[in-house]
Amino acid sequence: MKPHTKQLFILLFSVFSLHFAYAQSDASNIKSAALEMGKAMTSRNGEIFVKYMHPSTFKLAGGKSNALKLIDSVFHVFEQLGGKVSRISYGTPSNIVAFKNTLQSVLPQTTYVTSLIGDAELSSNLIAISSDKGKSWTFIDTNMFSMKEIKKEMPDISPELVFPKPPPLKFSMNQ
Repeated sequence: MKPHTKQLFILLFSVFSLHFAYAQSDASNIKSAALEMGKAMTSRNGEIFVKYMHPSTFKLAGGKSNALKLIDSVFHVFEQLGGKVSRISYGTPSNIVAFKNTLQSVLPQTTYVTSLIGDAELSSNLIAISSDKGKSWTFIDTNMFSMKEIKKEMPDISPELVFPKPPPLKFSMNQ
């Protein structure tokens, strides 16, 4: 191997390794933020939960305070019916896309719900968005709003994002 070829190889390997490390870090940050959001949901902490909602979702819900009231009332009604979100799990974030001064990814989410009549497993996709180069992430749940509504309120969703079709709702009746 010629000396210049060896140096070029080392340089390219270093750049690739650095890029891979940053991508891993961003994916880890996405998952950490999602886990915090999920913990807020399962512990019924609407104040923390809304911190992870993307600002465009507040427009769709009629404002941040309205979103918080809506979340609290859903928690309350669901609890009155004997239901609770028992846990939330997350898959692996998709490739992170840089688009219009943001980083974006799709994160599969599965929500496990228990109730008096049965248990349900609901799968969906979250759009993860960072406006600060991956330091913090907010989310849009594609089950809460249609893609048409999301794209209307947030036209800066990358067309490169791929949304896998989630499996159908799984429900098992209690005996």
